[in-house]
Amino acid sequence: MSKCTINLDEDGGWAGVEVAPPPEPGDPRFHEVLALLGELHDKKQADYGMPADPFANVRASEDFGVPGWIGCMTRANDKMRRLQKAAQGGTLANESVADSLQDLAVYAIIGLILFEEGDWE
Repeated sequence: MSKCTINLDEDGGWAGVEVAPPPEPGDPRFHEVLALLGELHDKKQADYGMPADPFANVRASEDFGVPGWIGCMTRANDKMRRLQKAAQGGTLANESVADSLQDLAVYAIIGLILFEEGDWE
């Protein structure tokens, strides 16, 4: 529901109405993380992507006969293995649990995009 504010001038007379947009549904942190994931993707593509294809590094699995979305899920599985190690009390030497979770989320999105590009269903 939108919030409505009635504005009065110094003498208490009518000065107008402001209508605030309704709040986003769901947890605002979720939307903040989505924005962060977009920034993370853009930064990493500077190292891994190609100007004509931002998913070229992930899509490279196709050179071995493996569809890009499956190659992407293989990379996501590597992140899962790191998280399993951490969950079982192991220490991660090269990236934090939060980093691995963020990478896993980005791989899931890339996998979805590559899946939708194909005729898989």
